Amino acid sequence: MAVLSEPIERVLSRTEQLCAVVCPADSTARRRITATLSEQDLELEQLVFEDPAQLAAAEVAASTIVVFVCNLDLPSEIAALRRLRREVRDPAIVVVSPTVTGTGVRRALDAGADAIVFETDLESTLAVTVRAVGSGQAVVPRELRASVERPTFSHRERQVLDYVSEGMTNAQIAETLFLSESTIKSHLASVFAKFGVRSRREAAALFSELEQRRQEEAP
Repeated sequence: MAVLSEPIERVLSRTEQLCAVVCPADSTARRRITATLSEQDLELEQLVFEDPAQLAAAEVAASTIVVFVCNLDLPSEIAALRRLRREVRDPAIVVVSPTVTGTGVRRALDAGADAIVFETDLESTLAVTVRAVGSGQAVVPRELRASVERPTFSHRERQVLDYVSEGMTNAQIAETLFLSESTIKSHLASVFAKFGVRSRREAAALFSELEQRRQEEAP
């Protein structure tokens, strides 16, 4: 587990850390979550929902920490997370998901999650993550920390990423930039390391999202 350096704005005292759970019709996941929170002396509000819309209708307090179960590899569930954040603006959201790559973690944070816990680590990390979020921190699995920090790229790396995003092969990029194919592979290896990914598709997707966010933040 890695606590990101920039705290979120919602800062709660430990005594205010009430939790609501949004979980699909998966009784096993629901039991694991409620048992883990209860064992760690975190008060669970009598709020367990199968659909984000039900939570929005319940008008939970801003101090509530929402535990949202979804699969971050599924676009439809990322969309559900975005809707949840739009409808429930103040409470912090801790996402519980099957293990995903850095791409999924980055998209979850962009969609409004304050923390991500992988299902395999639920019993050991959920309670401590809830407490960290309640103290104003954003939390991601440690091994994916590099993938959620905004990387910086050299001019040449950005050129390569632009062409990768257009679907060009290494050979085509090398010919276009008058470079050797091995040089292109070296640039891509550097890009993969900065993004924390292993494929051209993931790198292209994250670069596109990074560029879109940069444009939105531009004055």
